[in-house]
Formats: sequence, C-alpha cells, structure tokens
Amino acid sequence: MARRSLLTALLLATLLVASSCASLVEQFEDLPRLTEADLNFNLAQSSIIYDAKGRQVTTLHGEQNRNIIALGAMPRHLQRAVLAIEDERFYHHDGVDVRAILRAAVSNVASGSVTQGGSTITQQYVKNVIISPNEIAERSLERKIDEAALSRQLERRLPKREILRRYLNTVYFGNGAYGVEAAAHTYFGKTATRLNLRESATLAGIIRSPSNYNPIDDPQTARRRRNLVLDKMRQLGWAAPAKVRKAERQKLRLKPGASEARYPAPYFIDYVKRLVTFHPAFKKLGKTTAQRTQQLFRGGLRIRTTLDMKMQQAAEDAVNSTLTSANDPHASLVAVDPRTGDVKAMVGGRDWFAPKKKNRFSKLNLAIAAEPGLGCKRIGKKCDRRAPGTGRQAGSAFKPFTLAAAIADGVPLSKIYEAKGCASFPGANADGSAWEPCNYEGGTFGKISLLEATAKSVNVIFARLMLEGATKDDDGQADRKRTDWSVCELCDETVETAHAMGINTDLQPVPSTVLGANPVNPLGMASAYGTLATNGVRRPPVAITEITNSRGKVLYRAEREKEEALEPAVAYLTTTALETVIQRGTGVRAQIGRPAAGKTGTAQDYRDAWFAGYTPNLAAAVWVGYPQGSVAMKTSCAGTSNCRPTRIQVTGGSWPTEIWQKFMKRAVAGLAAAGFKQPASGFERVVIDTRDGCLADRFTPAEYREKATFAAGTAPEESCRENERIARVPDVMQFPVGDARRILEDDGFNVDVVEQRTSEFPPGRVIDQSPGGGRRAKLGSTVTLTVSRAKTQPKRGTVPDVLGMRRTEAARAIRNEGFKVRVVERKEAQTISSGRRGRVWKQDPSGGSKAPYGSTVTIWVNPS
Repeated sequence: MARRSLLTALLLATLLVASSCASLVEQFEDLPRLTEADLNFNLAQSSIIYDAKGRQVTTLHGEQNRNIIALGAMPRHLQRAVLAIEDERFYHHDGVDVRAILRAAVSNVASGSVTQGGSTITQQYVKNVIISPNEIAERSLERKIDEAALSRQLERRLPKREILRRYLNTVYFGNGAYGVEAAAHTYFGKTATRLNLRESATLAGIIRSPSNYNPIDDPQTARRRRNLVLDKMRQLGWAAPAKVRKAERQKLRLKPGASEARYPAPYFIDYVKRLVTFHPAFKKLGKTTAQRTQQLFRGGLRIRTTLDMKMQQAAEDAVNSTLTSANDPHASLVAVDPRTGDVKAMVGGRDWFAPKKKNRFSKLNLAIAAEPGLGCKRIGKKCDRRAPGTGRQAGSAFKPFTLAAAIADGVPLSKIYEAKGCASFPGANADGSAWEPCNYEGGTFGKISLLEATAKSVNVIFARLMLEGATKDDDGQADRKRTDWSVCELCDETVETAHAMGINTDLQPVPSTVLGANPVNPLGMASAYGTLATNGVRRPPVAITEITNSRGKVLYRAEREKEEALEPAVAYLTTTALETVIQRGTGVRAQIGRPAAGKTGTAQDYRDAWFAGYTPNLAAAVWVGYPQGSVAMKTSCAGTSNCRPTRIQVTGGSWPTEIWQKFMKRAVAGLAAAGFKQPASGFERVVIDTRDGCLADRFTPAEYREKATFAAGTAPEESCRENERIARVPDVMQFPVGDARRILEDDGFNVDVVEQRTSEFPPGRVIDQSPGGGRRAKLGSTVTLTVSRAKTQPKRGTVPDVLGMRRTEAARAIRNEGFKVRVVERKEAQTISSGRRGRVWKQDPSGGSKAPYGSTVTIWVNPS
C-alpha cells in the first residue's frame, strides 16, 4: 500500500513538472532566453596541464580529438542507434518529451533506482553546450525548467537535423573523444562514415555514462549495453532482426586509432588525470566522475602541477640507458620532494605511446598500481577505486618499516643475533606450519648486530626481529629456546608504521611482511622513504598545486598536509642504519658522492627488484620487473616456472640501484649537499667492528673500523672478540671459498688461500683447511684454505664487484680471483663523508664483467 501511494505521488509530481516544463516559457518572464551567442556553434575548450615552472606540458585533448562532420556523412544506422537509446521520439516532440519523462519515472520507481532518463537530445545539447560548458552541472527543478524552456526555444530556431548534427558532433564518448568522428577513430580506427551497425550501436551505448560503459576498460559491460541498443533498434523497426542477431553475437572488435600525439611525462599526466577524475579531493570540480571527466576534457581547466621537467628527463634517461634491450624487464621510478610531498618525476612503464600490438602494457601505469582513489573498476554494483594493476612485492626494501617499528619499540641497533643460512619458526604461519626464511643464496654471517644485518640485508635476523620484537634475549638465539612462534610481536606495528609513513596499498600483518610479501608501488615507497628523510614528518604526495578555469577563477588549490609518523629519534636512527647499506652494504652501487640512505629489495626467486633511497631533499623509488606479473629474472630459467632469461641475475643491488644512482646524480646536482639533520640530543657515536657491529678492539683491522650512531645508552660496550683470544676454528670444508673466507674473517681469523688442481670437486670449493675445523687457535692467526681448481684453467674470469670496499679488502678480493690490481687514490667529489674515506668508488673493468686472468683491474679509492 505504501509503495502504491509513493508511486502515485511521484507520478503526479512528474506530471506537474512535465506540464510546467512544456508551458512555462509563455507564462513567466524570468525564464532564460536564447541569445545569438547561444545559437553559435561554439565548441568546448581544451584543458591545459603545466609543469612546476608554469610551462605547458600538454592539452586535454585539443582540437585533434574533435572533427566536425556533416549529418549526411554519418551513416543512417549510426543516427538511428543514438536516437533509439537516447531519444526515440526526437522527430515528434518540441524539445521536451512528456511521455519519456513519465516512462522514466515509472521505470525508476519500479526498480528503486535511476535506470532511465527523460531528457531529450535537445535538452542534453542545451545542458552540455548552452547552459554549462564551463560550469559544474547542478541537478535541480529550476535547472530542469531552464533546460526545458531553452530546448523549446531552440527547436523553434533550428531545424531538427541541425540540432541532431550539433549533438552528434559534441556529445562525449569517453577517453577524451567528443563527437562521433573522434569516437570512431578512438575506438575503431576509422572515420564515422565507415562505421557499421555493430560499431554504431557500441558508440551509442557509451553516451549515457562514458565511465561505466567504457569499452576499453570494461568490454563485457559495454557489450551488454551495445546489445541493448541493437534490441531497441529492432523493436522500433530501424534494423532488420537478422542483422541485429548477427551483430549481437559478435565481440566489440575494438581497433584503437593511430598513436596519440606524443607529449612529455605521459605517466605523470595519467596520474594527474586519474586524480582529477577519481580522487575525492577533487569533488569541487564535480560530484561524479562523469562530471569531473567532462571538466577535464572540455572545461577549459588550467592545471598547475609539481612536475620538474629536468628531473623527469633524468628519470627517463636513467631507465632507458640501463634497460637497453627490448627483452629487458620494464622499470618504474617515482621521485618526491620529502620537504613538500611534491611529485617531481614519474616513469610508469615502457613507452606510453606504443601501439597495443607492440606493447600491450604501455598504458598500465606501474608507478601507481593498486593505489587507492585512482580508479573505478566495476565489480557488480560496487566500484573498486584502486588504480589498475597490482602492487609488487618489495622484498627487503620493506625491512626499514620493521626496523623503524623495532627501534620505536626499544630494540637497539647494537643488539646481537646469530645469522645462519636459514631459520625455522614453528607455528609462525597462519596455518600453524613452520615459517622457514633463508638468507640470499643461503649465506651465513655468524653473530652480528642489527645494524650490520641491515647493511648486509640478513633475512633470518629480520625474521627473528619481526617475531621477537623487543623480547629480552641475551644471545639472539631465541629460536633454540622457543617452540611456538604463533605470536608475531611486530606484525601489526610494521603494517601500522608502513601506512603511517606513506604506504597506501593493502597490507597483511603476517611474519613474511618484513621480507616484502605484501604488494606496494613506487609512489608509496618513494613517499614513505621520504618520511625518513624529514626525521619522521610525513607529507602526502602532491601532484596538482592549483586548478583554475579559463577565466582564472580558482577551482582547486592543494592543501599541503603534514603529520608526525615517527618520532624524530626513531627516524634518524633508521636513516643512519640505511646509510650503511649504501656505504658498505648491498647498495654500494647507489653512491652519489653525498649523504644518502636507502635499501635494496629482491622478491623471492628474483621476481621483482627494488631500490628505494633518499637524500635530505629528494626521495626516489625504483622497481624493475615484468608488467604482466611476477616473473623470475634469471640468466638461466632451468627448473624455474614463470621465468624469462635476462642478461644478468636481477637483484635490487643490480639494475634498480644503477637506475637510482644515475637518476639521483643528475637530479640532485643543483641541490645543496647537506647531511641528515640529527635531533638535538639522545645519541652517541662509537667506533665499531663492521664485521659484527660490536665495539672495535685491537684485533680489528683498519678496513673494518667505522663510526656508528646509536641511541644514548645502547651503543656496544665491548668487543665480541676481546674476550675470545683463543677460539674454535669454524669448519668450512666443502664451502665455496668466498663463503669460507667470510665466515673465518667474521670469527676473527686471517685467511690464506692456496689452489690445487683436481677433478674430484667443483672449482672454488674448500677441500682442506689448517688448522682444521673445531681446533682451537689464537684470534688473528691465519687459517690456510686449500681450494679446488679445474685441471683445465679457463682463459677468462669474472671481475669481482668491489665498490664500497676498503682498499685492502678490495685488493685481496681481486687477487683471489686471479687478477692484478692498480690503485688510484683520488676523491670522488669535492667533499666526502667520513664513511666514504678509504673506500673504492670506481673500478675498471666493472664488477661482473669478464676479463682475461692475469689482467689488471684498476680501482679508484678516496683518500683515508
């Protein structure tokens, strides 16, 4: 009964409105009147996007995306398709169709939602072209009356065919296409004259809601809409049933037109367009995505952005000069000014303008993949508001979030852990099974501090840190004492810290989070690392500073927000740890001749690779991988599923670090080379032994002595070796010589290597040692290793990568591989930090390259 009353009331109201709209022109003097200017065929204005210096970057979309054609040039079935779905009684009403209004009202009430509209084609033209070409549409009774009044006047002044011609040349079809000619090129790569019945029905179906019926983004919904148009044409007798049935069975068969006109920074421009269209911060430009899209492409907007064209060029050059082969993986780079949040540069993939046949992922912006508030993919009746694409696993580049959470929880950087190649944590996985993380290539590190574990990116220590948190443990071997690891002390804190610092993608609080199991994107990583650069103050990314209309009226102005995500001391200590990654750890290739901090990251099985880092005035994140998903990047894919052979085994310390270093050296060239600002008090600096992070002692060789910063009262107070003058020699039999040397040196022994030709063992393995494993010997004494050598000596070998090493350490590593060494002592920059003194900053040939045995490797070393 209530529903019937509601229906009756709505019908009566509709009748009144319809009657008013049809007759008020004659009854009231204050209704709007058509002017001569209204009768002129004025087109929408293009919007212009500017960079940070006010220089034009591109227009959206400009006149090249609209071509006016005569009605006679439009196929009859195209005209009928539009009339069938938008205004079937066009030739029988005077601008306002009372029947259509009533029919729409009945349908909408019956369905409980707005399923039909009552506006005629004349009313739509009046609304879009005469009333509000530069204003935001408002839905009100007064406005509908204005539309009706002007529509009736227009019908008296212009012939029906002229009204239809103007409408079909101005109506919006999505993807920046206004008018049927532009739409035909955009979706089918042909002129409107050549459109067939199927294609015409597809275009007609888009008009009602270009964002919902977009055939490129949502072909299934667009196909259903096309078939609705075809069925309507059949019902009206405007298309033969047989032709309709044939067209309904066919796919959309889209053939986008020729490549768009090129313009700079296309992935940044895509980010800007998505912000305006989808992000709630821009609702001032229109309440719906359709309204904001119209403003974007025809509203004459003037959009001022944060884009720095010099940095953008540096970013593109860094990527293109590193990934030089067509078979190389793709890359993404985002740079952010941490002091303001301004996004300065963005590379989101490989060649935005490439045709789909050449690169089907060219329009996938990997820089913002899965970022909330940047899309609207229909899932049933709901809208997934994330940007297209999926985030990628960050690998060890996610460790800084756990590190910051641990420091905030009271864990000192000096805490000592034992780092074997792998560890087992029973009950840690969600299903109750054991979590068994391993270090890179199963490497072992002995007992080392959390600081050194950060520099060397030791997985098992960070796994233990994640599970233990600040739990008291005197020797860092809690896995031997506990049998149940179902409680993860820092899982929630890690996720909360990452979100607070700037990661917006969905994160699950599970143990493997610390090793980068959750998806992230370069925009979020650059923003979050930037929070460390400002000692814990987070400034969300800003890409658009101001939007005005063509007359200069301000429609939007960025509100620069900031909040304290971390305590300054926590952020600063995290930064000092990440500086060691670049100074002597896995990120030595990222050295740029000024203070910098960062972290490498390699997802499991080499499927995604990262480097994220920062100086006090610029933060940047680099991702390298394949756009179609997580694909292993290895020189040999034998035994590896979903793998593509690459020129090198891709880790975070390889191509991503190289790209970051190339970009940053150019990007910060004109910026002050300042160090990270230390909070006023609460810190102490001591000289440590970098092999383990303990206090340096008289046994510590010069190349392993380094100053380190700790929270007051947490610095190491004793050497891990001072009280161990006599120690057991580790058993390194059958170990690769590199691992064996590291184990012995980390335990305080010197190493001498002799080679023995043999065919019984693989080359480079320890086949004898003296003193033997388990024997007691003085710290600082020499252990002689006998290493297997192939009976047939190869002519060329791999040059070791010694960047960031101390002079003696680098020379020893080069000689051990069978090469000679030449040392050049020269500064890498005018000023160098204390942590860079005495370290290798350049080498030739480069690490990883092949060279004849016995040839000379030249290293350039900063003065001590």
